[in-house]
Amino acid sequence: MHRTMGYPLLCICRRGMGSMYNVLLADDERLDLDGLKRLIPWQQLNLQVASAVNSGFAALEYLREHEVDILVTDVRMPRMSGLELARTALQLYPHLKIVFISGFEDFHYAKSALEMGASNYILKPMDNQEFIRTMQAVAGELDGVRARKSKDATFAQSLPYFRNELMRDWLEGRLDPVQLDVQMKELDMGCCSGPYAVAIIEIDDISWKLNAYRQDERIAMIKRQLDYLYVYCQPLAIGLPCRLSSHRIGIVASGSVDRSIFVDMLRLVQEQFLLTVTVGLGGPAAAAEGVAAAYEQAEQALSAKMLCGKGRLLTPSDIHVETAAEARDMDAILANLFQAAVDYELIKVDDCLTELFRFGARLGSKMTVYNFSIHIMTKLNTHLGELNEDLYSMLGLEYTNLEVLYQFETIGDIHAWFRRKLFEVSEMIYMKKQRKSRRLITEVVQYIDQRLGQDLTLRDVADHFFFSPNHLGFLFREEMGESFSDFAIRRRLETAKTYLEDPKLKIYEVAKLAGYQNIAYFSRQFKSLYGMTPGEYRNAKSC
Repeated sequence: MHRTMGYPLLCICRRGMGSMYNVLLADDERLDLDGLKRLIPWQQLNLQVASAVNSGFAALEYLREHEVDILVTDVRMPRMSGLELARTALQLYPHLKIVFISGFEDFHYAKSALEMGASNYILKPMDNQEFIRTMQAVAGELDGVRARKSKDATFAQSLPYFRNELMRDWLEGRLDPVQLDVQMKELDMGCCSGPYAVAIIEIDDISWKLNAYRQDERIAMIKRQLDYLYVYCQPLAIGLPCRLSSHRIGIVASGSVDRSIFVDMLRLVQEQFLLTVTVGLGGPAAAAEGVAAAYEQAEQALSAKMLCGKGRLLTPSDIHVETAAEARDMDAILANLFQAAVDYELIKVDDCLTELFRFGARLGSKMTVYNFSIHIMTKLNTHLGELNEDLYSMLGLEYTNLEVLYQFETIGDIHAWFRRKLFEVSEMIYMKKQRKSRRLITEVVQYIDQRLGQDLTLRDVADHFFFSPNHLGFLFREEMGESFSDFAIRRRLETAKTYLEDPKLKIYEVAKLAGYQNIAYFSRQFKSLYGMTPGEYRNAKSC
């Protein structure tokens, strides 16, 4: 069979492969079959002989039970020829690679082999080097197929993220109409002409109503409700619903959307879940570029929830201009109050409270003042949640028993109570900050290390730990001395260095394991940090 028995191993340059490709050998000449099995360096070619049989029928029987990547078959075998075997095998596995071996230099056989897409047609007596080159080429084709499938799978996994970010960019006005149209088509999301409406659906009371549950239970309950809202809103949405945060969904809908649909949704949510939802509706916008303004209207409508009530549909036409402005002003004051408490600026805390209770003094009834006070508690607890703190626990209060506020006879009494309690909270935060940041960042680093192969962003990590991205990014830099992004890149590349020492892994596989989908970008970052490309590093380590 073999005309050339020796071959230089240096000619076999297939390092860093993934899992081996399976090869089925079929030849009625037992000596030739044995020679193929023993004298070809299959492992160095990243191939393995799955089975070797001496008839077409035996090969077909094996193929019906096992999938292989490459079929190497003699053309002329008794009862079932290699050509007949190949035709049937291709019906079972259309992407099967086939290499024919024949002792007959017959144009008819060669033509038939090429017509069915054979990778090569090799004549006996066979030259080992020619066979090795053929198998290298076939394995290279399979590598390409594998790389494309991996790329397609990665894209498919990332598609929901890309679509969500596209909708967020549209809502927040970061896309012009041409970009929007192109990207909608690229992501297979469809679109339609205006007018458009924008709805923001927000889960109510997550800062206190779930405090009786464990953190994992709270996360699961909110996720289940958010998933329900997402599915409910899908038929209404142009494009797709957009997950805006851990408790908000935004949608772009037709400007003529029936408001009763949202009213029905509010009722169904109230029947099925512990937490209610409030919907802010903005628009209509005549064209795509007006969606950002409609989104802002929806946010303004939602911001008036405190004064207008929760668990309902709010629209700009339902809200007086002064009411919306007051709600926005109060939200701004609450944000300043929170920041002052965090920074241990007690004078500023007192000033912000005084501003807030100027609003409270204009409220008409004791119940309204009570609701106003509950709203302040809820907002402050939401802000404290960004620091992984709980206002009720810090104050020793039960979230189900806030009658302590209702027992006061005057709004001045409530104001004084808030001042005392917030001074206490501010001091507790100050003391905890001295020892807490290190523990938090240690957990963040562990979380990052466990997910280096994923497309992980600061927003993802912040959502997991219930922090705002800006605040967590600030704490991370303060503790680690580098930004989140720089740390993640360095950690990924350190991981890549370890993987590069495994010669069975290809460079693109290493890149993927380290969290990179673009091998060129991976190589640039690797060289920027280590002064050499991944390939140069691997070669240096193998010497």
